[in-house]
Amino acid sequence: MEVRKFNRSGGFTLLELIVVMSIGATMIMFGVPAFQSVIAGQRSTATANELIESLILARSEAIKRGRYVSVCKSSDGATCTAGDDWNDGWIIFSSMSSASPGTVDGGDEILRVRQAVSGALSIDTIGNIDSFISFRPVGTTGTLVLNFSGTLTLCDEHGNTGPRGLIVSPSGRIQVSREVDHLDQPLVCA
Repeated sequence: MEVRKFNRSGGFTLLELIVVMSIGATMIMFGVPAFQSVIAGQRSTATANELIESLILARSEAIKRGRYVSVCKSSDGATCTAGDDWNDGWIIFSSMSSASPGTVDGGDEILRVRQAVSGALSIDTIGNIDSFISFRPVGTTGTLVLNFSGTLTLCDEHGNTGPRGLIVSPSGRIQVSREVDHLDQPLVCA
């Protein structure tokens, strides 16, 4: 009779499996919140870049066309919306009349539409840019009688990232700030 020896296979013991699973669970426990913060930061950056791009486009079109071009909040993509909720989206339009650069009238041309902001991101305003931002034919901001200046503040509603401010100056310059608004006051999320 032949005696066979059993060799131990290369598998895991129950103890080794439990240790590896607990290490993996710990990594996931610390990794998921950090990953959510990264996603929130990317969302905030993307929205800020879209707002900056919209404002730069409006300014360059005002200069190129020789007429007022405005960016206003819009929930339907065709008209300017009252109130101060930029989260519903915005439109860029060329105004035929210098008397009403913040209202889409009959002969005005809509140049671009931005749909509602997705996720838990809010856009608040400080200054006289609550409803719209208009660029004059020379590239400065304002209407016939009023210069515009203010800050669009982007905030993650879950608090994963700090506030980001887009400062709009009367000269038409757009500046990004993480610390202060256009009045040099600390940026805060409402």
